[in-house]
Amino acid sequence: MKNVVLNDSFGSPHVFGYPKLTAQEEINLLASFFEQLLIFDKVTLSTSHVNFALTFLFKTIGINNVERLLESGYLDFMLWSPIIVTGTGMQRDDKTIDESVIYGRPPIVAGSQTKEDLDPEKNINNALNNFAIHKDRKKSFTKKAAKYYSIPDGMFFSTDSASLVIDAYKNNNLEYLGLPFQKEPEQLNVEERGTLLDLGNKVLETAILSKYELKSYENYEPYAICKKNLENIGKAYNVSNNTSNLFHLENLPDLKTLFISERLDFESVFKIRHFTAAKYYRRWINEIGENANSQEVSKEYLNEIRGSSKFFESNQGKLLKNLSLFAVGTALGNAVVGNAGVVAGLSLGLLDTFWIDRIAKGKNPSMFINEISNYVAEDKKMPPL
Repeated sequence: MKNVVLNDSFGSPHVFGYPKLTAQEEINLLASFFEQLLIFDKVTLSTSHVNFALTFLFKTIGINNVERLLESGYLDFMLWSPIIVTGTGMQRDDKTIDESVIYGRPPIVAGSQTKEDLDPEKNINNALNNFAIHKDRKKSFTKKAAKYYSIPDGMFFSTDSASLVIDAYKNNNLEYLGLPFQKEPEQLNVEERGTLLDLGNKVLETAILSKYELKSYENYEPYAICKKNLENIGKAYNVSNNTSNLFHLENLPDLKTLFISERLDFESVFKIRHFTAAKYYRRWINEIGENANSQEVSKEYLNEIRGSSKFFESNQGKLLKNLSLFAVGTALGNAVVGNAGVVAGLSLGLLDTFWIDRIAKGKNPSMFINEISNYVAEDKKMPPL
């Protein structure tokens, strides 16, 4: 399975407008996107019907680079369809809010974007129309980009999430969050309904992440109500934090800081993703770094460099380590494949693991970090254009 992360930081899909960002906020967003493209196989950008995400990318990296990311399989989009809303009252003539009208009504209500707003081509054009791009170029890009859209069943997810949260409240399962069952859901006040709405969106998000097997930068574990959806959700924030820690271990700034401080061209992402050890590193850090703390990952990282990974303590690992020692002057792959007796003792699944790749090709996670370091050093030597 590929390691795919959901990026919903380019404007919340729940906000139907363009956020007002400072220049520094924009570069920080782009730096995070740059990092995600290097440590995950693919980035899924969530977007609302106004499509700020694509608008932001057009503005910062250009339509050609966006198209290249899509065609390379590094990027796709999720058009966020489910909606959960709550009432806050009715505005009086004097501009004050009459909150009494909410009582007796459901605390949260499920909904979905309209069919028109869920048209990928319209969504893409909502972004394209902000730029002076030739109509033929718009047409070709729209046709191509629409293939990289996914659209969840909004009403299904929002209805299920709203029901789950309300049932949890009725069963007093939200007491630990400061919302004990003391009155009927329809009698909750504005603040209490806001808490319920926030929880509903958490459940909704985890359900979609689980369905599409995406990694998330938000930690949902404190919300026991999300428990049933957590099994298929990866912890992107752990992968990112552990990568940063390893770069610091090698006396390097993290990827986001490198992008900003070294003024790296965004197009360098295409070069870096094809470094010799890039694919190996992505697999390794997502396998090791998702559920381990920085100390554990640092230890495993150093073990990998020394060739003393815990994998080699297993019987399979010992066998492979011995095979590598006897493969003097011959590629390990040829030695293994050329010896029918050895092949009989190994499963095809084992031969397919990235541990074999490391022995055969001498790869370890430090190689990728060193390649980044060398790339930045060489980039500094390049004369300005």
